[in-house]
Amino acid sequence: MRRLFAIILASIFALSASAESADSLVVKPKSRYPVFGMWRNSYFATGASLDKPLSQYSADAKFQLSLGLRLWNIKGKADIFFTYSQHSVWDIYQESCPFRETAYNPGVWAAWQVTEQTRLLFGIEHESNGQKDELSRSFNYATVAVLYEPFSHWRFGGRIWYGYYDHDTMFDYYDYRGVFHIWATYHTLNDRFSATALVNPSNIFRNYNIQLEAAWKMAKRGDWIPSLYVQFSSGYGDTMLDYDRYHCKIRIGISLMNNKLGLY
Repeated sequence: MRRLFAIILASIFALSASAESADSLVVKPKSRYPVFGMWRNSYFATGASLDKPLSQYSADAKFQLSLGLRLWNIKGKADIFFTYSQHSVWDIYQESCPFRETAYNPGVWAAWQVTEQTRLLFGIEHESNGQKDELSRSFNYATVAVLYEPFSHWRFGGRIWYGYYDHDTMFDYYDYRGVFHIWATYHTLNDRFSATALVNPSNIFRNYNIQLEAAWKMAKRGDWIPSLYVQFSSGYGDTMLDYDRYHCKIRIGISLMNNKLGLY
C-alpha cells in the first residue's frame, strides 16, 4: 500500500509538471485554481474522547492529506480536477501504535464559477478502507456541492451525495451518514483565522453528526503556512469501519487550510 501511495504521488507531480509546461506554450484564460495544490483541508491532530475516561484506548491521532490536480480549464469558466484524499485514525498511544483505519478517497471533479459569489461543483468519488471480507467498507458515489460567499467574512456550503455501497457490511450506512451536509465558515479577510460549523443529518433525521473546527495561521502571508488547529466532532462515522458507533472527541494539532475553496 505504501508503494502504491508513492506511485500515486509521483504520478501527480509528473502530471502537474506536464500541465505547467503545456500552459507556458499556449495562452489560456486564467483559472481561479492552481495547477496543483490542496483540495480539502489537510491536518494532523491528536486528542481523546469526551464521553470516556482518559486512557491509551480513548486517546488517538487523526490525520488527513488532500491534494488536487487541475487537469483542464474550459475557457476560463470551468475546471476539471483529479483529487485524492486519505484520512487515518491512529491508535498512537497503544502498544505498537496500530492504525485503526486508513481510508482512500480518489475522485474526479468539475467546478463552475456561476457568479462572483457562487460556485457549483460536481464530483464522482470512491471511498474505501482497503480491507477485505467483513472488514471491508467501500462507497462509490456522485456528489454535488454549492459554495456561496455573500459577505466578505462568511462562506456557506452544502453537499449532497448518492451512490452504491456494500450492502453486506454497510446495509444501514445512510441511516448514520445521511445523504447531505451543510456548513458555515467565518474567516478574517487575510484568512489568518477561520472557524467552521458542519451539520450532517442522518437519512431519517434521527441523528445529527456535528463537526466544529478552528484554525489560526502561524504567519500572516502565504498559502502553505501551517495553522494551529482544533477539531470537535460528535456523532457517527469517525471511521468507515465504525460508521455505526457513536463518538464524541476533541483533537488539537496542525493543519494546512484550503480557505480559497472551503469544500467539505
